Amino acid sequence: MSTAARLPLAPRLAHRRRELLLASFATAVIALVLLLVGPAPGDAPAHLYRTMLVRDGALIWDNLWYAGNYPLASYSLLYYLPAAVVGNLPLVLAAGVASTAFFCSIAYREWGEQALWPCRAFGVLAAAPLFTGLYAYSLGFAAMLAALWAIQRRQLRLAFPLALATFGFSPLAFVFLCLILAAVVIHQRRVTRSALLVGIGVTATAALGLVVMLVFPSDGVYSFHPVDFGAVLATCTGAALLAWRTPRARLLFVFFVLWGAISILCFLAPTPVGDNVTRLSAFVFPLALATAALARFRPRLLVVVVLGGALAYNIVPYLLLIPYRLDARPATEHFWAPAVSDLKALSGADYRVEVVPTAAHWEAYWLPKAGIPLARGWYRQLDMADYPVLFSGPLRAGPYVSWLRATGVRYVLIPATKLDPKGGPDEARLIRSGRTGLVPVLSTTTGTLYELPAATGIVTGPAPVTVTTLGHDSVEGWAAAAGLYRLRVRWSPYWRAEPAGACVRRAADGMIDLRLPRAGLFAVRFPDGLGGVVEAISRSSAGPGSCAPPGPGSR
Repeated sequence: MSTAARLPLAPRLAHRRRELLLASFATAVIALVLLLVGPAPGDAPAHLYRTMLVRDGALIWDNLWYAGNYPLASYSLLYYLPAAVVGNLPLVLAAGVASTAFFCSIAYREWGEQALWPCRAFGVLAAAPLFTGLYAYSLGFAAMLAALWAIQRRQLRLAFPLALATFGFSPLAFVFLCLILAAVVIHQRRVTRSALLVGIGVTATAALGLVVMLVFPSDGVYSFHPVDFGAVLATCTGAALLAWRTPRARLLFVFFVLWGAISILCFLAPTPVGDNVTRLSAFVFPLALATAALARFRPRLLVVVVLGGALAYNIVPYLLLIPYRLDARPATEHFWAPAVSDLKALSGADYRVEVVPTAAHWEAYWLPKAGIPLARGWYRQLDMADYPVLFSGPLRAGPYVSWLRATGVRYVLIPATKLDPKGGPDEARLIRSGRTGLVPVLSTTTGTLYELPAATGIVTGPAPVTVTTLGHDSVEGWAAAAGLYRLRVRWSPYWRAEPAGACVRRAADGMIDLRLPRAGLFAVRFPDGLGGVVEAISRSSAGPGSCAPPGPGSR
């Protein structure tokens, strides 16, 4: 028994509070060190760009990534609102410290003094979002722990809004909240009134999530790498075996079994969650350490295997990322400035730009920040769902060029930095080989710019047409004649066309067919804010501004 466990109640509580504060302080210090001397966080470009969209008022739709997408509804409904006010880094730093405080409080209440070293380990590891860049998830994770803290103390009136906030910040964190609550119910082997009320609240939150998915549908599944699947399955199996031997660790046993089972389901059935279900690995070592402490670190061989595996599962992914973060230049505006200047002079609003993805994906922030529309962005689910030609096997010239034309791309940039290992080097090699017909036109410190001869514009049709403005949620231009035009912007039922008599409908390829009644200026606009979307939903699908479904013989 530890010295703290032998103390009277008041000194023991003081000891726990001191340990909680020290662990939280460790999180803050390590996070600040990572900010000052560490590489730029991996997912930071995506979060910075979405934060910029909120500041610019583009809350519902954005045309500058993936030919159009729902930027918040597809990822995090709430996170970018406070991030736009206080900034990403202060928010994530606060989330890391809060996560440590809530975890330690929950752990001490659940396991007593056996939570000492798990709490300390968590305090060190909770600074990871400042390295990985999982900003929205980190805030959702903190809200999840806060909800569990409230439920543990039967403060259900506080738990419900925290569960709702968990979903709003990160649907993935909400999935983990459901997993942990399911483990608690199974462990207790009875449904109490509190458990029933919590279940109702969680079900209502999940129903709200379903409504959001229906109103703002987003394609995409996330692949599950076999190595990650093997790692999570091995970790769960070892930790479950250790917990099974210890009555006080039965809750952890149920948790590891459920986590392993959900991982198997996500591996076998493609879902938007996919490999993301392994994100709990960022904190698996404190849980494994708690299991070992409750088992009094016996049997020693199994404890060594489980703790060694859990520690490796925690830190090896971070170590593997380091080689891709050594070049800090792409994180700066200066690196992209030559390409931005050239593309603004050459491309205009009629075409998109494809940037061969870099290891850190800073192109997804700096180029659209300058108003340059990208064929892609930085959201792996949409990459794989919308552009399977880039990921479904060896990249060939014909399908690649067809994809460039279908997306309205004229210029392709190969940045002079380390490329994303998932497809980046293959795409660069294909372009440099000359088999695509792309022609190098400029070379700067940013990289080499290639042009696709006779490129297909974002808008094409029966007469000459020019796009004058491609904004976040609107397209404006001029057409030389009436007729049916193809607008290479992703379809949404909320688009409305101008002038009077113009209409839009979903094209066969998921883009937009735009029918213009006469020559002259036109515009296709997204509703202004959520109120405009609600108004659009209330209209008939064949109401003003929406074309009737194509009849026989229509293309």
